[in-house]
Amino acid sequence: MSFAEIILRIGAAIGGWLIFLGLCLTLSVLPQADCDPRSEELWRGTLLFAFVSGLGLLFVARGLEWSRSIRWFALPAAGFALYAANGIAPALIGTSIAGEPLCSIANPVVDSLEGFEASGLERAWPIVELAVLAFGVGQATRYWRAPQERNSGGT
Repeated sequence: MSFAEIILRIGAAIGGWLIFLGLCLTLSVLPQADCDPRSEELWRGTLLFAFVSGLGLLFVARGLEWSRSIRWFALPAAGFALYAANGIAPALIGTSIAGEPLCSIANPVVDSLEGFEASGLERAWPIVELAVLAFGVGQATRYWRAPQERNSGGT
């Protein structure tokens, strides 16, 4: 394997971690965002960001061979992912199961949401976001375990 390919894989892995960290930070501050129950732009945008982050996590897997040198990106990524998932869990129960609009979960002080119900996008949103966050935590776990497995001979 050439030096350029190694640098490219490490760079792609670092870029993937940074994109995933951006998603985690975005989802962490989402409950403070202003929400319009008649618009799905906020949820569509974060779903697109989750798709891009999922692709970034696939690039993270390309750098697994050199995880010893860049595994420190995995630690904050896993922490932020768990924190973001903690904020999304009420949306999974309230929106995907109970049918409430996401705005009522993201901004519970809004009382004018009585006549609104969750759309299909709003019902799928917490499931997709939690799946991407779980994939990121899984990749972080692989990054921390890979150097130990190589040192112990794979056992």
